[in-house]
Amino acid sequence: MKHYTTGVVQSNQQVAKEIFLAKIHTPIIARNCSPAQFVNFYFPDSMKLFPRPFSIAGKEGENILLLYKIVGSQTALMSQWSKGIELKLLGPLGNTFNITKWQYTNYILLAGGVGAAPLLFLRDELSAEGIKPYFFIGAKTNSELPLNQDEKSRLLLSTDDGSAGFQGTVTEHFIHLLNQFTAPSIVCACGPEAMLKALKQYNLPEYFDVFVSLEKVMACGLGLCQGCVVRMNSPNGEKCYSLVCKDGPVFNLKDVQLDD
Repeated sequence: MKHYTTGVVQSNQQVAKEIFLAKIHTPIIARNCSPAQFVNFYFPDSMKLFPRPFSIAGKEGENILLLYKIVGSQTALMSQWSKGIELKLLGPLGNTFNITKWQYTNYILLAGGVGAAPLLFLRDELSAEGIKPYFFIGAKTNSELPLNQDEKSRLLLSTDDGSAGFQGTVTEHFIHLLNQFTAPSIVCACGPEAMLKALKQYNLPEYFDVFVSLEKVMACGLGLCQGCVVRMNSPNGEKCYSLVCKDGPVFNLKDVQLDD
């Protein structure tokens, strides 16, 4: 159930180049959120009519964590948040990664840049159950990696320029190590659409279940504006669509079309 409530900034720290991690005190959302869900922020004195959606990157007690990157004027203002600032937000919104405990031999997380946000949350949930997932994180260069070491996962880094870990994309890194993952395995991925398209094109073995948290521009985050449409596969060939904000953001990769 979603709640319109107030949050209070507890901390807001830079963790990589133009990437920040904010901790926001919002008890009712922290108690009810799950990995891949997101919140809508309503900014005062903003010229924008609609709120801005952000994935929840984890929770600590009555606080939620928010991983974000400066990509425009609004996120630039967010980087200036200080302790005590009050915010209006709505959440949790969207669906979640629905993973049965100990169903798989391998739990694999694939993150492109700040697509790591929902997967950091999922990593925490798996770790609490005694599961240590493989966590692939990729970025253009070392300074843009949101995470460099991690005790809760088997961390596997990749950079386009080879400045840290494997040289190449996060998807290429995963495919490079594909043969070491035995059945049954699950992949949970989030990142730029090009990354998810590449993952879909590899046609992984049937013993892989693959779920993706899609990143789409959302005007409302509630399914009202119909702006975050994704085309789905239809058994009868007819055109079929879903909304990322309302029906997702998590989908089975085999159900979505990413080649339009």
